[in-house]
Amino acid sequence: MFKKTTLLAALAAATSFASLAQADTKLRFSNWLPPTHPITVEILEPWAANVEEATEGRVTVQFLPALGRPPAHFDLVRDGVADAALSVHAYTADRFPTAYGMTFPGYADDAESAAVAYWRTYQEHFADHGEFDGVHLLGLYTHGPGHVFTREGKPVENLDDLKGMRLRATGGIVQDISSRLGVVPQFASASEAYELLSRGVVDGVMFNSDSVHSFRMDDILQNAYRIPGGLYRDTHYLIMNQNAYDKLSEEDRKAIDRVSGESFARLAGQAWDKVENESWDKMKEAGYHIVVASDDDVARIRAEGKKLEEDWIKRMKDLGIDGEAALETFREEIAKVEAEIAKR
Repeated sequence: MFKKTTLLAALAAATSFASLAQADTKLRFSNWLPPTHPITVEILEPWAANVEEATEGRVTVQFLPALGRPPAHFDLVRDGVADAALSVHAYTADRFPTAYGMTFPGYADDAESAAVAYWRTYQEHFADHGEFDGVHLLGLYTHGPGHVFTREGKPVENLDDLKGMRLRATGGIVQDISSRLGVVPQFASASEAYELLSRGVVDGVMFNSDSVHSFRMDDILQNAYRIPGGLYRDTHYLIMNQNAYDKLSEEDRKAIDRVSGESFARLAGQAWDKVENESWDKMKEAGYHIVVASDDDVARIRAEGKKLEEDWIKRMKDLGIDGEAALETFREEIAKVEAEIAKR
C-alpha cells in the first residue's frame, strides 16, 4: 500500500510539474524594432496579449533585443535562435517572389483593406508554394502606402524632381519602381535609415508616413511628396519556429492560430491606418512642405507599376502560379474590406 501511495504521489507530482512547465511556455521573440515603435506597441504587443489570453496564460511572448540584423530573422527563427520574429519580405526579396505582387502602386489607400486582402490572397494562391517551409507562418500584412520624404533644400514638386536623388529603399518593388523613375535607390533596412540621413549619404527616404516619426527622422526631413494610392507598399511576415510550435498542445496551437492569420492582418492594418493619419497631422504641425502628386504623376507611376505587374505575372507563370488571378483576388478582397469599413 505504501509503495502504491508513493507511486501515485510521484505521478501526481510529475503531472503537476508538467502542467506548470506547459503553463510557462515563453516564446522568445527577437525584435529588431525600437520598443516604442508603433509595430511593437500597436501590433506586436497587442498580438502577444491576445496569445496569452487565448491560451489562458499557458503561452506568453518574451520580447528580446534583436538577435541579428533585420534581414536575418527568417533564418534565426528557422534555426531556433529565436522562437518567433517579424520581418520584411523585401529585405530578402528573392526568397519571397509571391509577396512582390502585393506591393504595386495603387490598389488601396489604406492598410487594413490591403493587409486583410493579402492574407486571403496568400491562402488562396500562394500557400502551397513553399516560401515559408521550415517555419510556421503566423501572419502577413502590408503597411500603408509608401511616399517620398526629403531633406531640407530637396523639395519634390513633381516626378521629374526625383531624377538623380539618392533615396533610402528596401529591395523588391521599391528598388525597381524608383529606378524606373530615375531615383538612385540606396538599400537599407528601416532601422538603418537614420544613419544614412544623418551622414548625408541619402537625400531622403521612401517610407510610409509613420516611419518618419517612429524612426526619429523628423528633424532631418522637411519635405513630403504624397502619392495617392502610394508609390509602393511593403509587406511583412510574422513567423514561429516549427519545433516550438509543434511542442505546444493542439489546443494552444489552435488558439495561437486563431489570434494570428486574418485576425493579425486586421489588427496590423488598423494600427497602421491610425498611426499614419496621426503622422500626416504631425508633419503639417511641424511645417513640412507637403506636395500631393498630380493626376499626371500618379498616372505615370501606375503605368510603370503596370509594367512591373506584367513582369511579375510572367515570373509567377514559371513557378506554376496564376499571377493574374492572384491580383484579381487581391483587388476583390480589398473591395470587400473597404465595404466593411464603410459600414462602421
